[in-house]
Amino acid sequence: MKKITSLTLAWMFLVSSVSGLMLFAAPPGRIAYWADWSLLGLTKTEWGALHIVVTLLMLLVAGLHLYYNWKPFTSYMKEKVTKAFHATKELVISLLIVSIVSIGAVTQLPPFGWIVDLSDYLSEEWEVSYGTPPYNHAELDSVSRFSQKLGFDLSQASKNLEKNGVTFSDNEPLLDIAHRYHTSPQHLYRIIKEGGEEREVPLHSGSGMGQKTLKQLCEVQGLDLKNVLQRLEKQGIKAEENEQFKEIAARNGMNPMDLLEIVVSKEKR
Repeated sequence: MKKITSLTLAWMFLVSSVSGLMLFAAPPGRIAYWADWSLLGLTKTEWGALHIVVTLLMLLVAGLHLYYNWKPFTSYMKEKVTKAFHATKELVISLLIVSIVSIGAVTQLPPFGWIVDLSDYLSEEWEVSYGTPPYNHAELDSVSRFSQKLGFDLSQASKNLEKNGVTFSDNEPLLDIAHRYHTSPQHLYRIIKEGGEEREVPLHSGSGMGQKTLKQLCEVQGLDLKNVLQRLEKQGIKAEENEQFKEIAARNGMNPMDLLEIVVSKEKR
């Protein structure tokens, strides 16, 4: 049992590490579900489920491993603790390292903040590559509700889908339809909108815009950064291109979504 628990723990650590890296590199949920993103044959939902289950089981196996090795573990710890308290320099250095890493992670100081920046960069790249849904959780709406929200004619949308060999039931979500035909909700959206004029949908919160810099936001929204900065300046709104959108809003006493509405609506006029 000792050998089995040790080997199981090692394999679980490997799987948990790989799934954690996959989730780190994965696009935000709204984009992953919309574009039916997958990596090494698994979707983001499946990678998430794998990571959660394996990590929790790894904790249980670690407890079992500790149980079978309790005597050598306690003996080892007593020896190390005794030496540690005599070797104050090593103790102080180890505590200092943990403190620096913890503070750096919370304050996002370099080089620890670079890890967060890399995550934001990957999210932005996925967003530029795949695009974003017209509104949050659009993939969970039926064809009729989806068409209604975007102002598409339902009969024309149905004809477009049928012409492409796609059949569906009244209350079936776009995501389920897409999975049945081994495609993505994004692809169905392109079929539905053929020959139709899309209604402008109000921007929703929770889209991750507040975390982006103004430059990143303009790239995602297809806006001209120079024009945006000029318009904001004319309205007395101070902004820097590499400043987070939520920080710009806070500094100017605004809600991030209100500021976003101003930027986008002004660009479209």
